[in-house]
Amino acid sequence: METATTGSPHQSITSAVASRFDRVAGVYDETRQPLSNEAIDRASAVLREDGIAQVLEAGVGTGRIAGPLQSRGFDVVGLDVSSKMLHLAKAKGVSAVVLADANRPPFRAGVFDAVVLAHVLHLLDHPESTFSTLARVVKKELVVFLRKPDPPEGSRRGRSEVYQAFMRAATELGIAIVGPYQSWRERYARQEEFLARFPPTERLTIQELSSSTTLRYYLAGMEKRAFSFASELPEEDFHRIIERAKEYLDLDSPIPYHRVDQLAIWRIGQAHFD
Repeated sequence: METATTGSPHQSITSAVASRFDRVAGVYDETRQPLSNEAIDRASAVLREDGIAQVLEAGVGTGRIAGPLQSRGFDVVGLDVSSKMLHLAKAKGVSAVVLADANRPPFRAGVFDAVVLAHVLHLLDHPESTFSTLARVVKKELVVFLRKPDPPEGSRRGRSEVYQAFMRAATELGIAIVGPYQSWRERYARQEEFLARFPPTERLTIQELSSSTTLRYYLAGMEKRAFSFASELPEEDFHRIIERAKEYLDLDSPIPYHRVDQLAIWRIGQAHFD
């Protein structure tokens, strides 16, 4: 397996990302909503039509996509920088996992039919570089599971309100938040900018859901420390902030929930990320 040179800036960044996801691995699945079986079936049908059999999932996490794809007959290798995420993926039955960085994949050229990235595009610091690197190890295509940004009244509103209440409480209590944070709006704006600059060969919707929830749901995710920006806070400080934040929230206020999941596909030979 290829590794970064000890002490290199790239290794430092990779280590920080790995630590961040190691910390939330235990509550990751219970605080993120999975794709429906119907959505996975639709995605699988598209892959089969394109002749995909050998798949590398980069950023496999706990195997939320790799496991269902494997159960539908695909030969899947999962790659991730978080050893704790990979441990959970392996426990779910993902048969092949590799601890490595997607920007330094330890595979020869063209060994996979496709690389899959599921719900990670908005997290990449330099997606064009990551995509260019991953394109070298595939024969056919790069496949990205992504969520369209919600409308202003959509589900991101709930997460934003809880975060703002949390930060207000921290400020009033004099507790510094030092963990990394970038708003969902900023992350998804960056995702859409990338898609505009490097449009996929095909982009199709595999799931659209509309329902409602409450701020209590979003606060529950915060209370489980499922988001990395506050993960290094001492336990006592964290709970003081949570209790103060509750004073600013109408926890049973209904929040519209709208989710659109898509596949974006870049076919090799038609896509250039530079």
